Amino acid sequence: MASLEGTFGSTMFMCTYYLSIGTIAVVANMLNIGIYGQNKEMRKRYIYFIAFEIGELLNSISFLLTGAGRMTTLLNGTMTMPITAHECFYHRWWPHALILGTEVPTLILCLISMERICAVVRPGLYSHLFNGRSKKVLLTATCLISLISLIAGGASAFNNLTVVKSDHCPIISSTAIWYSTAHFLFIIVGYLVSFISLLVMKAVSNKLAVGSQRLRRSDSKTNILVAFTGTSIVMVAAPSVVMIGIRWSIFVVDDLFVALSYSTTALVSIVNTLINFIFREEFRHSARKMLDYVGLVKYDDRSKMLTTATSSH
Repeated sequence: MASLEGTFGSTMFMCTYYLSIGTIAVVANMLNIGIYGQNKEMRKRYIYFIAFEIGELLNSISFLLTGAGRMTTLLNGTMTMPITAHECFYHRWWPHALILGTEVPTLILCLISMERICAVVRPGLYSHLFNGRSKKVLLTATCLISLISLIAGGASAFNNLTVVKSDHCPIISSTAIWYSTAHFLFIIVGYLVSFISLLVMKAVSNKLAVGSQRLRRSDSKTNILVAFTGTSIVMVAAPSVVMIGIRWSIFVVDDLFVALSYSTTALVSIVNTLINFIFREEFRHSARKMLDYVGLVKYDDRSKMLTTATSSH
């Protein structure tokens, strides 16, 4: 079976880099969740974005678990010892987080895209399909789909005695080839379909938006979502192509390349935080109020002026 390869130095770089980027991404996720969940109104309005950030938080945590786990095996001298797919899935603690950390955000993003399309093109269907109770039901369904996928991954690995020559235990080495291929194809297709659907819907809404203030407001929200999905295609779907290529032995790369390419999935959390801060006035306002509350900055809500806390003394 194809697996990840690398020297001691490149693998150590991978582990250290994963721990570093995972920590930064966790902070970004917690910041986003804290801002979206400041009050009941924002929690209701941004319930899908909160769910998306929770999914991204799982992905960030998966980098911490993977970095710590691989570093442990590297320092113990067992990294280059052969291991079966069964042992990877059932005796290592990070493959499951890697699976959920990429699938959950993809499912939520597809759900967000569907909601935005309905809000702009079919407002009547939107009010019926995406009311408070329905949103919770749909979110529960995505959780069940993710759980079923994880169980399927476990079933593909159960008693799977296929041997790999390193203890990296990525998804491609911890599950059967059909599952890992389907997993990464789903990530690619999910982001591509969301992005293309939003672009088509945006083109349609631009024609309908003439003289409609409601559609212009909706189009602004759509622009932000297009920015989300556009950056995610490069940062999430592209690494999936790399992993499929490795699994099917199309090419062989070392840990340094894998670390730099696959880590872009964690960078999504950081980039999305920047997109929120740049394009969402309400997000900026809430972020400044939060920083003011913890004493890091002094924010004048009336004038929208931001000054450092130290400069006010």
